[in-house]
Amino acid sequence: MRKDFSGLGDLWGVSFLCGDAGTLRAAASCAPLPPFSSEAMDFLDKLSRVLLASPEARSYVDVASFAFWCRRAGLVQMKSSYPDLDGRLGRGVAFHIAPSNVAVNFAYSMAAGLLTGNANVVRVPSVDFPQVRVIRDAVASALAARPDMTPYVCLLRYGHERAVNDALSAMCDTRVIWGGDRTIDEIRASRIGPRAMDVTFADRYSICLIDASRYLEMSDKARIAADFYNDTLLTDQNACTSPKLVAWMGDGIEDARGLFWGAFEARSSGYALQPISAVERLVKFCRLCADRGGARRVSWAGDIAFKVELDSLDDRVVDYFGNCGYFLEYRADCIDDLYPICGEGCQTMVVLGVDADVIDDFLLRRRPKGLDRIAPMGRAMDFSLRWDGYDLPYVMTRRRSVARSPRGGNIF
Repeated sequence: MRKDFSGLGDLWGVSFLCGDAGTLRAAASCAPLPPFSSEAMDFLDKLSRVLLASPEARSYVDVASFAFWCRRAGLVQMKSSYPDLDGRLGRGVAFHIAPSNVAVNFAYSMAAGLLTGNANVVRVPSVDFPQVRVIRDAVASALAARPDMTPYVCLLRYGHERAVNDALSAMCDTRVIWGGDRTIDEIRASRIGPRAMDVTFADRYSICLIDASRYLEMSDKARIAADFYNDTLLTDQNACTSPKLVAWMGDGIEDARGLFWGAFEARSSGYALQPISAVERLVKFCRLCADRGGARRVSWAGDIAFKVELDSLDDRVVDYFGNCGYFLEYRADCIDDLYPICGEGCQTMVVLGVDADVIDDFLLRRRPKGLDRIAPMGRAMDFSLRWDGYDLPYVMTRRRSVARSPRGGNIF
């Protein structure tokens, strides 16, 4: 299975978006690159320039953000954060399984694989997002300019065929699984080689903390509303980085909430809430009220944001999180009140107006099992090579050890 993939397209319903069975064969035998290689950085910079030059690409906020992320200046800055990568190489072939509900995640995963020196086989989302086509076309253009990178990029799409998972898992050296617990269980049913490893991104959730008094002092409330929209409704809150709960602390909470949600409603006026999503939000609220007391709806009919205020927090609150504009709210006396929902499932805390010292003290003193990321409002979706507690330039590479002879000189 490691050598012959000619039957994938014909027999197993695989659609190649970029590359073909020959690309898979070449990926299995091509030499790994060092992390942040000039080849990978040149290719990604070309990809960035192609996307930024495309009016269609720039019309999608998530595509434009990806293009900006992989420009050369950004890559050089990333590389400077890892001064100790000498002697490392990519592990070989990275098989990426992208989530089906976030359009551009596959591109970031591919870029991470390239920057860590690996050849990349990427299963793109099953949903036919137009962003996938836009990025696919740009990848093809960048590969035409850098044909030496052709064995390192293969984009494909298929359903839940176990045989395909088996074949691609058998050939990989690193398997990168996005999409949550069920996807991880499904993909892990396909065996990987004895020296291969999994990098898994399980189901996570994120929260938001706002200092009300600081918010009231801020003059750019329309921009803040746009930032929060990008953190949440841009992906229907499907991204693990999108806050599900908004906690308020400080003075003037009631005034701050009114201004914040009013500005958010204005910014979200063009958001298309689907009827099924509206019903699901109501069902979640009814279930919450039936299962536990102390929940009060504070939104109005016609509001895009369905807001529910809680009178207490515990680790079970996460069972009632939703999406498509469904927000739980809580008034906190201090940041410590959030500790019960900062378990290992908690990925990101989005903050606005909160002192960094307050955050640092909380993390050092309480040491929550979760909270792998702290991000300012508007930056929740920013991808980093440090993700979910993984430092990908180390995880997706291997280090060579060369022990010199005690006799000295250049003789072993």
